[in-house]
Amino acid sequence: MKIPRPFIPLRAETNNLCHTVHVVDRDYTIGADGMITSIVSQGAELLAAPVRLVLIEDGQPASWDDDYPENESESFIQRRSDEEIVICGAKQSERFIIDSCYTIGYDGGIDIDLKLMTRGKTVAETFGLSAYKPTEYKLDQLWLEIPLRADAISLFHMYPNSAMGLSDGTVRPEGAMSMSGALPCQDCAMPFKALLWLGDEERGLGFYAERDQNWQPSDPERALELIHDGDSLILRVRLLDSHPASWVGDYKNGMHAYLPVGFSFGLQATPVKPFPRQPYIHNALHLDCGIKVKGNYVDVLAGRYDELKAKGVTTLILHEKWNKSQNWFELSEFTTYQIKTICDECHKRGIRVLTYFGYELSTMSPEWSELRDSVTHKTESGRLAGGWWRVPFQRDYIVCYNSDYADMFVDGVTRIMDECHTDGVYLDGTSHARCCYNTEHGCGWYDRDGKPHGTYQLKAIRQMFRKLYAAVTERGGMINVHAYGFVNFTAIPYIHQNWYGENLQFVLNKGSSEDMNLDYFRAEYLGRNIGAPVEFIAYANPPHWNFEQALAMSILHGILPRPNDLGHPLELMSRVWSILDGFPIEKSEWLPYWKNDVRCSQDKVKVSYYRYTALDGSTSLLAFAVNISASELDSIKLDFSENVTAMYDAERSQPVVEPFTLGAYGYRILYLS
Repeated sequence: MKIPRPFIPLRAETNNLCHTVHVVDRDYTIGADGMITSIVSQGAELLAAPVRLVLIEDGQPASWDDDYPENESESFIQRRSDEEIVICGAKQSERFIIDSCYTIGYDGGIDIDLKLMTRGKTVAETFGLSAYKPTEYKLDQLWLEIPLRADAISLFHMYPNSAMGLSDGTVRPEGAMSMSGALPCQDCAMPFKALLWLGDEERGLGFYAERDQNWQPSDPERALELIHDGDSLILRVRLLDSHPASWVGDYKNGMHAYLPVGFSFGLQATPVKPFPRQPYIHNALHLDCGIKVKGNYVDVLAGRYDELKAKGVTTLILHEKWNKSQNWFELSEFTTYQIKTICDECHKRGIRVLTYFGYELSTMSPEWSELRDSVTHKTESGRLAGGWWRVPFQRDYIVCYNSDYADMFVDGVTRIMDECHTDGVYLDGTSHARCCYNTEHGCGWYDRDGKPHGTYQLKAIRQMFRKLYAAVTERGGMINVHAYGFVNFTAIPYIHQNWYGENLQFVLNKGSSEDMNLDYFRAEYLGRNIGAPVEFIAYANPPHWNFEQALAMSILHGILPRPNDLGHPLELMSRVWSILDGFPIEKSEWLPYWKNDVRCSQDKVKVSYYRYTALDGSTSLLAFAVNISASELDSIKLDFSENVTAMYDAERSQPVVEPFTLGAYGYRILYLS
């Protein structure tokens, strides 16, 4: 297998009974007992102490047997290749054994498989050559604890979204932005999460799990806990708070009656790949998302290609309407004509074309009847999920990528790129690991009481994206993904850019009196701390919410909103693109508001900027001053630590006279020399 850029072949080395695996910008070390002892991202250690298992057996804390013979270890490299390294390990207490297996991929994801079992007799005990002490195999608790450096963790993201219980008895409620934000100062707890990321504006560590099978927290609302302990922040995973439910019968007979119990989850340090020096990777117009156009795209765009070129568009993203049968890979005669015509006209002007594919199977697809039960996502009640209505009249139902549909998807996209000369795909919600109950393709499971439980198909999505990324990048294309209120860091290694923010539009479109939630934006929208650039979704609804305000929220955090209309949003972004293209972003230092020392006369005005130093030592700044409040602010004066000799409004091409005024969620782009 050829490893795609920017990834590199895996490398492992063994020193002092420990095994260190090197992936791009990250290092993982597994100790002699099979526990992770170090996680380094971009040269910074994330762990405050080795990962540990907290086990209580028959009312007493377990004492682990770590008396290894000289030069021997209970962990070893099972196999290695450029793409994958597998390390196995073992721990033993008086009554129990835990075997571990770590499968580390070149993307930095660590799939972890833990097996808990009773301890058996030695050979000498079996043959009566050594006394055997009768043992009761009673287990009271098994926790996984990951001690993180407290000074490295200030932000979090979780999926699925939920309330969070705090140690003082209060609750951090669920809301439109509660899935991300600043880490609470007090200890907190939450139910099972498929994705949980902890970090800061630069890096972090993600925990992921497809299912909570065999978990037994005493309180399901406290399956995961975050505990402040001096210089550590402990992520506690309460795997078992009681004797395993599958271990039935007398504790004394447990050696033979109790079968191994398994737990599967994973860890992934971020950024998942090097972040580009130039994060504004294209000037994209997204046609027909939010603001719907009438007629076929080929007719709407006729005679406007030169206008797109003149306004600086480098990527045209076509929404769902480009294809008569939504998301289907066999194109109709008209669809083929339409997309080939658009691609030809755009390519003449150096504009790339990305086509929409979503997460659904259409009733208009010729294969609907054959595939509907085997590839679709099903709810707990066994019903199909989704059912989006669109024109031509059809319904679209959610698919699950833990099925044959995943390979069909990759093959179909690849074929369209080859036959129609498209430049990649815009994927709507495709990285969303929904909780699927469809046992026909391997999702879902039943507990001992016969109750169904779902599976978050993280591994299937990651594998599908890996195949798609290889195919698309081989053809020089791009994968652009929309995500709604979640950050699937396990798939982001194989994504060129994410598009976030639709979940906020329902609130912002009605008008807001709240300050911009800076903690939420830093946790979810930077892109830098996860590994892929981000753009912001904006559905304007003047006067309550306009595209200028979306731009203000974005530029403060080093990202841009994506225009979705041939009118005003494109006009505005054309000017902004011109400003950014005229500044050496890729050679500049990014100094956002949380990292610089700019002082402002108004507390609710924040400033982020790029700093460029020329060969002669002179410096220039491209700064973004933003009012984060819903009220107009005046008498604004800025004080930079730099020796500023001149300050210009980059949009208006005129000097800035202080003090100045900023409207609600207003901004100014400043050029300083």
